[in-house]
Amino acid sequence: MSDFSIFGKYLYDDLKSEFICFNKDEFDLALKSMQKAKNLYFVGYVVYELYDNSSSYPVAHFKGYVNKSEFKLDDTQEFSVFKPFFYPQILEGLDYDNYSSCFKQIKDELASGNSYQINFTSQLKLFSKSSSKEIISSLLSRQKSKYLGYFKSEFCEIISFSPELFFKLKGKKITFAPMKGTIKRGKNRAEDKALKNKLRNDPKNRSENLMIVDLLRNDMSKIIKIGSLRVKKPMKIIKLKSLFQAISPLKAKLKRRNLIKIFDAVFPCGSITGAPKLATMRIIKRLEDRKRGVYCGAMGVISHKRAEFSVPIRTLERRAKQEYYRYGVGSGVVWDSKCDDEFAELELKSSFLRPKMEFDLFETMLLRDDGIFLLQRHLGRILNSAKLLGFKIPKELDIEFKKDDSKIELSDIIGVVSGKNGFESIADFKEIFAGLSPSGGSLVRLKLSQNGVLSLTQAQIQPINSNKIAISQRRLNSQNDLLYHKTTLRDERIISDGLFDIFYLNEKDELCEGNRSNIVLNLNNKLLTPRLQSGMLAGTLRGKLLDLGIIQESILGLEDLYKAKEIYAINSLRGAIKVEL
Repeated sequence: MSDFSIFGKYLYDDLKSEFICFNKDEFDLALKSMQKAKNLYFVGYVVYELYDNSSSYPVAHFKGYVNKSEFKLDDTQEFSVFKPFFYPQILEGLDYDNYSSCFKQIKDELASGNSYQINFTSQLKLFSKSSSKEIISSLLSRQKSKYLGYFKSEFCEIISFSPELFFKLKGKKITFAPMKGTIKRGKNRAEDKALKNKLRNDPKNRSENLMIVDLLRNDMSKIIKIGSLRVKKPMKIIKLKSLFQAISPLKAKLKRRNLIKIFDAVFPCGSITGAPKLATMRIIKRLEDRKRGVYCGAMGVISHKRAEFSVPIRTLERRAKQEYYRYGVGSGVVWDSKCDDEFAELELKSSFLRPKMEFDLFETMLLRDDGIFLLQRHLGRILNSAKLLGFKIPKELDIEFKKDDSKIELSDIIGVVSGKNGFESIADFKEIFAGLSPSGGSLVRLKLSQNGVLSLTQAQIQPINSNKIAISQRRLNSQNDLLYHKTTLRDERIISDGLFDIFYLNEKDELCEGNRSNIVLNLNNKLLTPRLQSGMLAGTLRGKLLDLGIIQESILGLEDLYKAKEIYAINSLRGAIKVEL
Protein backbone atom coordinates (compact mmCIF):
# COMPACT_ATOMS: atom_id res chain seq x y z
CA MET A 1 0.00 0.00 0.00
CA SER A 2 1.96 2.97 -1.27
CA ASP A 3 -0.17 5.84 0.05
CA PHE A 4 -2.85 5.85 2.73
CA SER A 5 -4.17 7.95 5.58
CA ILE A 6 -6.11 7.17 8.76
CA PHE A 7 -8.77 9.12 10.57
CA GLY A 8 -11.01 7.80 13.32
CA LYS A 9 -11.93 4.17 12.73
CA TYR A 10 -11.10 4.18 9.03
CA LEU A 11 -8.18 3.77 6.68
CA TYR A 12 -8.37 5.58 3.34
CA ASP A 13 -6.44 4.52 0.23
CA ASP A 14 -6.31 4.65 -3.59
CA LEU A 15 -5.13 8.24 -3.95
CA LYS A 16 -6.75 10.23 -6.79
CA SER A 17 -6.43 13.91 -5.86
CA GLU A 18 -4.34 16.21 -3.66
CA PHE A 19 -4.39 19.79 -2.37
CA ILE A 20 -1.21 21.37 -0.94
CA CYS A 21 -1.91 24.87 0.37
CA PHE A 22 0.70 27.43 1.40
CA ASN A 23 -1.67 30.24 2.38
CA LYS A 24 -5.28 30.88 3.39
CA ASP A 25 -6.40 31.77 -0.15
CA GLU A 26 -5.17 28.43 -1.51
CA PHE A 27 -6.88 26.66 1.38
CA ASP A 28 -10.20 28.36 0.58
CA LEU A 29 -9.96 27.24 -3.05
CA ALA A 30 -9.19 23.70 -1.90
CA LEU A 31 -12.18 23.67 0.46
CA LYS A 32 -14.44 24.88 -2.32
CA SER A 33 -13.35 21.97 -4.54
CA MET A 34 -13.37 19.32 -1.79
CA GLN A 35 -16.90 20.00 -0.57
CA LYS A 36 -18.21 19.61 -4.14
CA ALA A 37 -16.52 16.24 -4.78
CA LYS A 38 -18.98 13.33 -4.61
CA ASN A 39 -16.86 10.20 -4.79
CA LEU A 40 -13.73 11.00 -2.80
CA TYR A 41 -12.71 11.17 0.86
CA PHE A 42 -10.28 14.01 1.57
CA VAL A 43 -8.07 13.36 4.59
CA GLY A 44 -5.63 15.96 5.85
CA TYR A 45 -4.65 18.65 8.28
CA VAL A 46 -4.64 22.40 8.87
CA VAL A 47 -1.86 23.96 10.95
CA TYR A 48 -2.54 26.32 13.84
CA GLU A 49 -0.78 29.12 11.90
CA LEU A 50 -3.32 29.04 9.05
CA TYR A 51 -3.31 32.84 8.78
CA ASP A 52 0.49 33.10 8.59
CA ASN A 53 1.08 33.62 4.87
CA SER A 54 4.87 33.71 5.19
CA SER A 55 5.23 29.97 5.74
CA SER A 56 7.30 27.77 3.42
CA TYR A 57 5.56 24.77 5.02
CA PRO A 58 2.00 23.90 3.93
CA VAL A 59 -0.67 25.51 6.10
CA ALA A 60 -3.01 22.74 4.90
CA HIS A 61 -2.61 19.47 3.03
CA PHE A 62 -5.40 17.10 1.94
CA LYS A 63 -5.36 13.87 -0.04
CA GLY A 64 -8.42 12.57 -1.88
CA TYR A 65 -8.97 8.78 -1.70
CA VAL A 66 -11.43 6.43 -3.38
CA ASN A 67 -11.55 3.68 -0.76
CA LYS A 68 -12.59 3.67 2.89
CA SER A 69 -12.21 0.59 5.10
CA GLU A 70 -12.21 -0.18 8.81
CA PHE A 71 -8.76 0.22 10.33
CA LYS A 72 -7.39 -2.69 12.36
CA LEU A 73 -3.96 -3.08 13.92
CA ASP A 74 -2.50 -5.89 15.99
CA ASP A 75 -1.27 -4.95 19.46
CA THR A 76 2.42 -5.78 19.95
CA GLN A 77 2.94 -4.32 23.41
CA GLU A 78 4.80 -7.19 25.09
CA PHE A 79 8.45 -6.23 25.47
CA SER A 80 11.07 -8.34 23.73
CA VAL A 81 14.35 -7.47 22.06
CA PHE A 82 13.13 -9.63 19.19
CA LYS A 83 10.21 -7.30 18.44
CA PRO A 84 9.94 -3.62 17.58
CA PHE A 85 9.19 -1.62 20.72
CA PHE A 86 8.34 2.06 21.14
CA TYR A 87 10.04 3.67 24.13
CA PRO A 88 11.05 7.14 22.89
CA GLN A 89 14.10 9.06 23.97
CA ILE A 90 13.38 12.57 25.25
CA LEU A 91 15.76 14.91 23.45
CA GLU A 92 14.08 18.00 24.85
CA GLY A 93 11.70 17.70 27.77
CA LEU A 94 9.45 19.96 29.78
CA ASP A 95 11.37 22.91 31.24
CA TYR A 96 9.97 23.94 34.62
CA ASP A 97 12.10 27.08 34.94
CA ASN A 98 10.99 28.41 31.54
CA TYR A 99 7.38 27.42 32.23
CA SER A 100 7.44 29.18 35.60
CA SER A 101 8.79 32.37 34.03
CA CYS A 102 6.07 32.36 31.36
CA PHE A 103 3.43 31.52 33.97
CA LYS A 104 4.26 34.72 35.87
CA GLN A 105 3.85 36.74 32.67
CA ILE A 106 0.51 35.03 32.02
CA LYS A 107 -0.69 36.02 35.49
CA ASP A 108 0.30 39.62 34.71
CA GLU A 109 -1.76 39.52 31.52
CA LEU A 110 -4.74 38.11 33.43
CA ALA A 111 -4.36 40.72 36.16
CA SER A 112 -4.34 43.48 33.54
CA GLY A 113 -7.56 42.17 32.02
CA ASN A 114 -5.91 41.41 28.65
CA SER A 115 -7.22 37.84 28.81
CA TYR A 116 -9.48 35.69 30.99
CA GLN A 117 -7.90 32.36 30.06
CA ILE A 118 -4.67 31.58 28.21
CA ASN A 119 -4.07 28.11 26.84
CA PHE A 120 -0.29 28.00 27.16
CA THR A 121 1.63 25.10 25.62
CA SER A 122 5.10 23.56 25.78
CA GLN A 123 6.88 21.25 23.38
CA LEU A 124 8.84 18.03 23.77
CA LYS A 125 11.22 16.60 21.19
CA LEU A 126 11.31 12.81 20.99
CA PHE A 127 13.43 10.33 19.07
CA SER A 128 12.50 6.75 18.26
CA LYS A 129 13.76 3.95 16.04
CA SER A 130 10.23 2.55 15.84
CA SER A 131 8.14 2.62 12.69
CA SER A 132 4.88 4.57 12.53
CA LYS A 133 2.98 1.27 12.68
CA GLU A 134 4.68 0.33 15.94
CA ILE A 135 4.11 3.80 17.41
CA ILE A 136 0.41 3.63 16.58
CA SER A 137 0.11 0.11 17.97
CA SER A 138 1.97 0.99 21.18
CA LEU A 139 0.19 4.24 21.94
CA LEU A 140 -3.29 2.98 21.09
CA SER A 141 -2.86 0.42 23.86
CA ARG A 142 -2.14 3.28 26.30
CA GLN A 143 -4.77 5.75 25.08
CA LYS A 144 -7.70 4.66 22.97
CA SER A 145 -8.38 7.50 20.56
CA LYS A 146 -11.72 8.19 18.95
CA TYR A 147 -9.93 10.53 16.55
CA LEU A 148 -6.83 8.57 15.65
CA GLY A 149 -5.06 10.23 12.75
CA TYR A 150 -2.18 9.29 10.47
CA PHE A 151 -0.93 11.36 7.55
CA LYS A 152 2.38 11.20 5.69
CA SER A 153 3.73 13.39 2.89
CA GLU A 154 7.00 14.72 1.55
CA PHE A 155 6.66 17.49 4.15
CA CYS A 156 5.84 15.60 7.33
CA GLU A 157 4.55 12.57 9.16
CA ILE A 158 1.71 13.09 11.65
CA ILE A 159 0.46 10.55 14.21
CA SER A 160 -2.41 11.85 16.32
CA PHE A 161 -4.23 10.26 19.28
CA SER A 162 -6.58 13.14 19.90
CA PRO A 163 -9.61 12.60 22.14
CA GLU A 164 -11.10 16.00 21.21
CA LEU A 165 -13.68 16.68 18.52
CA PHE A 166 -13.32 20.06 16.81
CA PHE A 167 -16.48 19.85 14.76
CA LYS A 168 -18.62 17.30 12.97
CA LEU A 169 -20.74 18.32 10.00
CA LYS A 170 -23.62 16.31 8.55
CA GLY A 171 -25.70 18.18 6.02
CA LYS A 172 -26.46 21.46 7.80
CA LYS A 173 -26.16 20.01 11.31
CA ILE A 174 -22.94 20.87 13.13
CA THR A 175 -21.56 19.64 16.46
CA PHE A 176 -18.66 20.99 18.52
CA ALA A 177 -17.25 19.36 21.68
CA PRO A 178 -14.64 21.64 23.31
CA MET A 179 -12.50 19.86 25.90
CA LYS A 180 -11.53 21.83 28.98
CA GLY A 181 -10.95 20.36 32.45
CA THR A 182 -8.47 17.63 33.41
CA ILE A 183 -7.81 15.38 36.40
CA LYS A 184 -5.81 12.17 36.85
CA ARG A 185 -7.36 8.69 37.07
CA GLY A 186 -7.60 6.86 40.38
CA LYS A 187 -5.97 3.60 41.44
CA ASN A 188 -9.33 1.83 41.79
CA ARG A 189 -13.04 2.33 41.08
CA ALA A 190 -13.69 4.23 44.28
CA GLU A 191 -10.88 6.69 43.60
CA ASP A 192 -12.00 7.02 39.98
CA LYS A 193 -15.52 7.93 41.10
CA ALA A 194 -14.27 10.47 43.64
CA LEU A 195 -11.90 12.14 41.17
CA LYS A 196 -14.57 12.20 38.47
CA ASN A 197 -16.96 14.01 40.81
CA LYS A 198 -14.21 16.37 41.91
CA LEU A 199 -13.55 17.37 38.30
CA ARG A 200 -17.25 17.84 37.56
CA ASN A 201 -17.72 20.12 40.57
CA ASP A 202 -14.35 21.88 40.72
CA PRO A 203 -14.91 25.67 40.44
CA LYS A 204 -11.70 26.29 38.48
CA ASN A 205 -12.36 23.58 35.88
CA ARG A 206 -16.03 24.54 35.58
CA SER A 207 -15.12 28.18 34.99
CA GLU A 208 -12.52 27.17 32.38
CA ASN A 209 -15.08 25.04 30.59
CA LEU A 210 -17.77 27.72 30.74
CA MET A 211 -15.43 30.37 29.28
CA ILE A 212 -14.68 28.17 26.28
CA VAL A 213 -18.34 27.26 25.77
CA ASP A 214 -19.17 30.98 25.71
CA LEU A 215 -16.32 31.61 23.26
CA LEU A 216 -17.59 28.84 20.95
CA ARG A 217 -21.14 30.18 21.18
CA ASN A 218 -19.86 33.55 20.03
CA ASP A 219 -17.85 32.02 17.16
CA MET A 220 -20.76 29.84 16.08
CA SER A 221 -23.23 32.73 16.09
CA LYS A 222 -21.73 33.90 12.78
CA ILE A 223 -22.71 30.72 10.92
CA ILE A 224 -25.73 29.14 12.65
CA LYS A 225 -29.46 29.76 12.58
CA ILE A 226 -30.75 31.90 15.42
CA GLY A 227 -32.27 29.81 18.23
CA SER A 228 -30.85 26.49 16.99
CA LEU A 229 -27.91 26.19 19.42
CA ARG A 230 -28.13 23.59 22.17
CA VAL A 231 -25.53 22.68 24.80
CA LYS A 232 -25.81 18.94 25.39
CA LYS A 233 -24.58 17.60 28.76
CA PRO A 234 -22.25 20.43 29.92
CA MET A 235 -19.19 19.20 31.82
CA LYS A 236 -19.63 15.66 30.49
CA ILE A 237 -16.71 13.59 31.82
CA ILE A 238 -14.93 11.23 29.43
CA LYS A 239 -12.53 8.53 30.63
CA LEU A 240 -9.07 8.04 29.15
CA LYS A 241 -6.32 5.63 30.18
CA SER A 242 -4.52 7.99 32.58
CA LEU A 243 -6.94 10.89 33.07
CA PHE A 244 -10.50 12.22 33.00
CA GLN A 245 -11.40 15.17 30.79
CA ALA A 246 -14.48 17.36 30.63
CA ILE A 247 -16.28 18.22 27.40
CA SER A 248 -19.39 20.29 26.64
CA PRO A 249 -20.99 19.31 23.29
CA LEU A 250 -22.73 22.09 21.36
CA LYS A 251 -25.15 21.35 18.52
CA ALA A 252 -26.75 23.72 16.02
CA LYS A 253 -28.08 24.14 12.47
CA LEU A 254 -26.07 26.08 9.90
CA LYS A 255 -27.44 28.95 7.84
CA ARG A 256 -25.75 27.27 4.88
CA ARG A 257 -23.26 24.47 4.49
CA ASN A 258 -19.99 26.20 3.64
CA LEU A 259 -16.66 24.94 4.98
CA ILE A 260 -14.89 28.21 4.17
CA LYS A 261 -17.35 30.14 6.36
CA ILE A 262 -17.04 27.53 9.13
CA PHE A 263 -13.25 27.77 9.28
CA ASP A 264 -13.40 31.56 9.08
CA ALA A 265 -15.74 31.63 12.05
CA VAL A 266 -14.26 29.06 14.43
CA PHE A 267 -10.63 28.28 13.55
CA PRO A 268 -8.55 27.72 15.59
CA CYS A 269 -10.70 26.06 18.23
CA GLY A 270 -11.19 28.23 21.33
CA SER A 271 -10.29 25.35 23.66
CA ILE A 272 -6.64 25.67 22.63
CA THR A 273 -6.43 29.46 22.54
CA GLY A 274 -8.35 30.99 25.44
CA ALA A 275 -10.59 34.00 25.73
CA PRO A 276 -10.96 36.52 24.26
CA LYS A 277 -9.56 34.64 21.28
CA LEU A 278 -7.67 37.21 19.18
CA ALA A 279 -6.07 39.07 22.09
CA THR A 280 -5.09 35.80 23.74
CA MET A 281 -3.59 34.42 20.52
CA ARG A 282 -1.29 37.46 20.37
CA ILE A 283 -0.13 36.76 23.94
CA ILE A 284 0.42 33.08 23.10
CA LYS A 285 2.52 33.96 20.03
CA ARG A 286 4.80 36.17 22.13
CA LEU A 287 5.21 33.74 25.03
CA GLU A 288 5.57 30.48 23.13
CA ASP A 289 7.92 31.94 20.51
CA ARG A 290 7.55 28.94 18.19
CA LYS A 291 5.08 27.57 15.68
CA ARG A 292 2.68 24.95 16.97
CA GLY A 293 2.24 23.36 13.54
CA VAL A 294 -0.49 20.75 13.23
CA TYR A 295 -0.72 20.62 17.04
CA CYS A 296 -3.81 22.66 18.03
CA GLY A 297 -4.79 23.06 14.36
CA ALA A 298 -7.26 20.63 12.78
CA MET A 299 -7.09 17.12 11.36
CA GLY A 300 -9.88 15.23 9.71
CA VAL A 301 -11.84 14.06 6.68
CA ILE A 302 -14.14 15.81 4.19
CA SER A 303 -16.64 13.95 2.03
CA HIS A 304 -19.84 14.85 0.19
CA LYS A 305 -22.14 16.70 2.66
CA ARG A 306 -20.04 15.48 5.62
CA ALA A 307 -16.92 16.56 7.44
CA GLU A 308 -15.31 15.65 10.75
CA PHE A 309 -12.27 17.25 12.36
CA SER A 310 -10.39 16.72 15.60
CA VAL A 311 -8.31 19.22 17.50
CA PRO A 312 -4.93 17.43 17.12
CA ILE A 313 -3.72 17.30 20.70
CA ARG A 314 -1.76 14.22 21.90
CA THR A 315 -0.07 14.45 18.51
CA LEU A 316 3.38 13.56 17.19
CA GLU A 317 4.68 15.49 14.18
CA ARG A 318 7.96 14.83 12.38
CA ARG A 319 8.88 17.16 9.57
CA ALA A 320 11.02 16.32 6.54
CA LYS A 321 14.76 16.19 7.23
CA GLN A 322 14.14 16.04 11.00
CA GLU A 323 14.86 12.83 12.89
CA TYR A 324 12.79 13.80 15.93
CA TYR A 325 9.08 14.09 16.62
CA ARG A 326 7.55 17.22 18.13
CA TYR A 327 4.90 16.70 20.80
CA GLY A 328 2.94 19.70 22.09
CA VAL A 329 1.17 19.75 25.44
CA GLY A 330 -0.70 22.54 27.20
CA SER A 331 -3.32 23.64 29.70
CA GLY A 332 -5.69 26.51 30.22
CA VAL A 333 -4.40 29.04 32.75
CA VAL A 334 -6.91 31.23 34.60
CA TRP A 335 -6.50 33.62 37.52
CA ASP A 336 -6.76 30.98 40.25
CA SER A 337 -4.43 28.51 38.48
CA LYS A 338 -1.28 27.41 40.33
CA CYS A 339 2.02 26.97 38.49
CA ASP A 340 2.89 23.58 40.01
CA ASP A 341 -0.59 22.20 39.31
CA GLU A 342 -0.54 23.31 35.67
CA PHE A 343 2.96 21.90 35.13
CA ALA A 344 1.85 18.61 36.69
CA GLU A 345 -1.04 18.57 34.19
CA LEU A 346 1.47 18.81 31.33
CA GLU A 347 3.38 15.85 32.78
CA LEU A 348 0.14 13.91 33.13
CA LYS A 349 -0.85 14.58 29.51
CA SER A 350 2.61 13.41 28.35
CA SER A 351 2.70 10.26 30.46
CA PHE A 352 0.98 8.03 27.87
CA LEU A 353 4.03 8.35 25.56
CA ARG A 354 5.83 5.64 27.52
CA PRO A 355 4.62 2.37 29.03
CA LYS A 356 4.95 1.84 32.76
CA MET A 357 7.84 -0.62 32.96
CA GLU A 358 10.21 -1.45 35.78
CA PHE A 359 13.83 -1.81 34.70
CA ASP A 360 17.29 -0.55 35.65
CA LEU A 361 20.30 0.74 33.77
CA PHE A 362 23.63 -0.90 34.49
CA GLU A 363 27.31 -0.97 33.54
CA THR A 364 29.65 -3.95 33.84
CA MET A 365 33.24 -2.72 34.33
CA LEU A 366 36.73 -4.05 34.88
CA LEU A 367 38.43 -3.04 38.14
CA ARG A 368 42.21 -3.54 38.39
CA ASP A 369 45.20 -1.68 39.81
CA ASP A 370 43.01 0.86 41.61
CA GLY A 371 41.30 1.90 38.40
CA ILE A 372 38.25 1.25 36.23
CA PHE A 373 38.96 0.55 32.59
CA LEU A 374 37.23 3.15 30.36
CA LEU A 375 35.50 4.57 33.42
CA GLN A 376 34.50 7.86 31.82
CA ARG A 377 32.90 6.07 28.88
CA HIS A 378 30.92 3.76 31.17
CA LEU A 379 29.66 6.61 33.34
CA GLY A 380 29.01 8.78 30.30
CA ARG A 381 26.91 6.01 28.72
CA ILE A 382 24.76 5.36 31.79
CA LEU A 383 24.29 9.11 32.30
CA ASN A 384 23.26 9.61 28.68
CA SER A 385 20.76 6.73 28.84
CA ALA A 386 19.38 8.06 32.13
CA LYS A 387 18.72 11.47 30.56
CA LEU A 388 17.17 10.06 27.38
CA LEU A 389 15.00 7.50 29.16
CA GLY A 390 13.76 9.84 31.88
CA PHE A 391 15.54 8.31 34.88
CA LYS A 392 16.11 10.47 37.94
CA ILE A 393 19.81 11.34 37.90
CA PRO A 394 21.72 11.24 41.22
CA LYS A 395 24.20 14.00 41.95
CA GLU A 396 27.11 11.55 41.68
CA LEU A 397 26.42 11.12 37.97
CA ASP A 398 25.12 14.58 37.10
CA ILE A 399 28.48 15.96 36.02
CA GLU A 400 30.23 16.46 32.70
CA PHE A 401 32.69 13.73 31.71
CA LYS A 402 35.74 14.52 29.63
CA LYS A 403 36.30 12.31 26.65
CA ASP A 404 38.94 9.64 27.23
CA ASP A 405 41.67 10.43 24.72
CA SER A 406 44.50 8.24 26.01
CA LYS A 407 46.23 6.23 23.30
CA ILE A 408 46.19 2.47 23.09
CA GLU A 409 47.56 0.13 20.48
CA LEU A 410 45.82 -2.81 18.84
CA SER A 411 48.17 -5.19 20.62
CA ASP A 412 46.94 -3.87 23.95
CA ILE A 413 43.38 -5.06 23.38
CA ILE A 414 44.03 -8.40 21.66
CA GLY A 415 43.68 -10.94 24.44
CA VAL A 416 42.55 -10.17 27.96
CA VAL A 417 43.13 -6.54 28.99
CA SER A 418 46.38 -6.26 30.90
CA GLY A 419 45.17 -3.58 33.29
CA LYS A 420 48.00 -1.15 32.46
CA ASN A 421 46.64 0.90 29.58
CA GLY A 422 43.57 3.09 29.27
CA PHE A 423 42.73 3.07 32.98
CA GLU A 424 41.24 6.16 34.55
CA SER A 425 41.30 7.47 38.09
CA ILE A 426 38.39 6.90 40.48
CA ALA A 427 39.47 9.67 42.83
CA ASP A 428 36.37 11.73 42.04
CA PHE A 429 34.05 8.81 42.73
CA LYS A 430 35.20 7.66 46.19
CA GLU A 431 31.63 7.65 47.49
CA ILE A 432 30.44 5.37 44.68
CA PHE A 433 33.31 2.90 44.99
CA ALA A 434 33.81 3.05 48.78
CA GLY A 435 34.58 -0.30 50.32
CA LEU A 436 35.71 -2.03 47.15
CA SER A 437 39.00 -3.84 47.19
CA PRO A 438 41.12 -2.62 44.27
CA SER A 439 43.48 -5.58 44.36
CA GLY A 440 43.17 -8.17 41.61
CA GLY A 441 41.02 -8.03 38.52
CA SER A 442 37.31 -8.11 39.26
CA LEU A 443 33.95 -7.30 37.79
CA VAL A 444 32.16 -4.21 39.05
CA ARG A 445 28.46 -3.79 38.30
CA LEU A 446 26.97 -0.31 38.66
CA LYS A 447 23.18 -0.19 38.62
CA LEU A 448 20.84 2.82 38.44
CA SER A 449 17.12 2.54 39.21
CA GLN A 450 14.43 4.68 37.63
CA ASN A 451 14.05 6.69 40.84
CA GLY A 452 17.77 7.52 40.89
CA VAL A 453 19.14 4.97 43.37
CA LEU A 454 22.69 3.78 42.64
CA SER A 455 23.93 0.36 43.72
CA LEU A 456 27.30 -1.29 43.24
CA THR A 457 28.37 -4.93 43.44
CA GLN A 458 31.69 -6.65 42.91
CA ALA A 459 32.42 -10.20 41.75
CA GLN A 460 35.23 -12.29 40.39
CA ILE A 461 35.56 -12.53 36.63
CA GLN A 462 34.69 -16.01 35.48
CA PRO A 463 37.41 -17.77 33.45
CA ILE A 464 36.97 -18.25 29.72
CA ASN A 465 36.19 -21.91 29.07
CA SER A 466 35.47 -21.66 25.36
CA ASN A 467 36.23 -19.46 22.38
CA LYS A 468 33.30 -20.83 20.38
CA ILE A 469 30.36 -18.68 19.26
CA ALA A 470 27.09 -19.63 17.57
CA ILE A 471 24.57 -17.77 15.44
CA SER A 472 21.12 -17.43 17.02
CA GLN A 473 18.10 -18.50 15.01
CA ARG A 474 16.20 -15.57 16.52
CA ARG A 475 16.48 -12.06 15.10
CA LEU A 476 16.94 -8.88 17.10
CA ASN A 477 14.82 -5.95 15.92
CA SER A 478 16.68 -2.76 15.04
CA GLN A 479 13.46 -0.73 15.61
CA ASN A 480 13.44 -1.65 19.30
CA ASP A 481 14.22 1.60 21.14
CA LEU A 482 15.52 -0.12 24.30
CA LEU A 483 17.94 -2.34 22.38
CA TYR A 484 20.35 0.61 22.23
CA HIS A 485 20.58 1.00 26.02
CA LYS A 486 22.12 -1.29 28.63
CA THR A 487 19.07 -2.23 30.67
CA THR A 488 18.17 -5.19 32.83
CA LEU A 489 15.58 -6.10 30.17
CA ARG A 490 18.44 -7.45 28.07
CA ASP A 491 18.79 -10.37 30.46
CA GLU A 492 16.18 -12.38 28.54
CA ARG A 493 18.99 -13.58 26.25
CA ILE A 494 20.97 -16.45 27.73
CA ILE A 495 24.29 -17.92 26.60
CA SER A 496 24.33 -21.69 26.20
CA ASP A 497 26.92 -23.87 27.91
CA GLY A 498 30.08 -24.51 25.91
CA LEU A 499 29.94 -21.14 24.14
CA PHE A 500 31.72 -17.87 24.77
CA ASP A 501 28.93 -15.88 23.10
CA ILE A 502 25.94 -15.98 20.74
CA PHE A 503 25.88 -13.59 17.77
CA TYR A 504 22.65 -12.12 16.41
CA LEU A 505 21.36 -10.91 13.08
CA ASN A 506 18.58 -8.33 12.85
CA GLU A 507 15.28 -8.43 10.95
CA LYS A 508 17.15 -7.37 7.77
CA ASP A 509 19.68 -10.22 8.13
CA GLU A 510 22.40 -7.74 9.13
CA LEU A 511 24.96 -8.78 11.72
CA CYS A 512 24.49 -6.70 14.87
CA GLU A 513 25.85 -7.88 18.26
CA GLY A 514 26.52 -10.72 20.62
CA ASN A 515 24.91 -11.40 23.97
CA ARG A 516 27.79 -9.79 25.84
CA SER A 517 30.09 -8.53 23.11
CA ASN A 518 30.38 -6.30 20.11
CA ILE A 519 31.58 -7.96 16.92
CA VAL A 520 34.75 -7.22 14.93
CA LEU A 521 35.67 -9.03 11.71
CA ASN A 522 39.00 -9.04 9.89
CA LEU A 523 37.95 -8.74 6.24
CA ASN A 524 40.65 -8.04 3.64
CA ASN A 525 42.95 -6.86 6.44
CA LYS A 526 40.41 -4.30 7.62
CA LEU A 527 38.86 -4.56 11.07
CA LEU A 528 35.13 -3.98 10.57
CA THR A 529 32.28 -3.79 13.09
CA PRO A 530 28.53 -3.71 12.38
CA ARG A 531 27.05 -0.22 12.14
CA LEU A 532 25.11 1.04 15.16
CA GLN A 533 21.89 1.34 13.13
CA SER A 534 21.84 -2.43 12.67
CA GLY A 535 20.77 -2.70 16.32
CA MET A 536 23.12 -3.00 19.25
CA LEU A 537 24.44 -1.58 22.47
CA ALA A 538 27.31 0.77 21.62
CA GLY A 539 30.09 -0.81 23.68
CA THR A 540 32.66 1.36 25.44
CA LEU A 541 35.62 -0.51 23.96
CA ARG A 542 33.98 -0.41 20.53
CA GLY A 543 33.63 3.35 20.85
CA LYS A 544 37.27 3.70 21.90
CA LEU A 545 38.52 1.69 18.93
CA LEU A 546 36.31 3.63 16.50
CA ASP A 547 37.67 6.93 17.81
CA LEU A 548 41.21 5.71 17.33
CA GLY A 549 40.48 4.53 13.78
CA ILE A 550 41.46 0.95 14.61
CA ILE A 551 38.05 -0.40 13.54
CA GLN A 552 35.45 0.93 11.08
CA GLU A 553 31.68 0.60 10.86
CA SER A 554 30.15 -1.33 7.99
CA ILE A 555 26.94 -3.15 7.04
CA LEU A 556 27.83 -6.80 7.61
CA GLY A 557 25.93 -10.02 7.02
CA LEU A 558 26.26 -13.72 7.67
CA GLU A 559 28.36 -14.22 4.55
CA ASP A 560 30.90 -11.72 5.89
CA LEU A 561 31.14 -13.72 9.09
CA TYR A 562 31.93 -16.87 7.09
CA LYS A 563 34.50 -15.05 4.91
CA ALA A 564 36.27 -13.29 7.79
CA LYS A 565 39.95 -14.11 8.30
CA GLU A 566 39.48 -13.51 12.04
CA ILE A 567 36.47 -12.98 14.29
CA TYR A 568 36.66 -11.04 17.55
CA ALA A 569 34.16 -10.65 20.37
CA ILE A 570 35.07 -7.41 22.19
CA ASN A 571 33.98 -5.78 25.43
CA SER A 572 35.62 -3.67 28.09
CA LEU A 573 35.67 -6.48 30.66
CA ARG A 574 37.73 -8.98 28.66
CA GLY A 575 39.15 -6.95 25.79
CA ALA A 576 39.15 -8.56 22.35
CA ILE A 577 38.71 -12.32 22.31
CA LYS A 578 39.46 -14.19 19.10
CA VAL A 579 36.56 -16.59 18.57
CA GLU A 580 35.46 -19.29 16.15
CA LEU A 581 32.11 -20.40 14.79
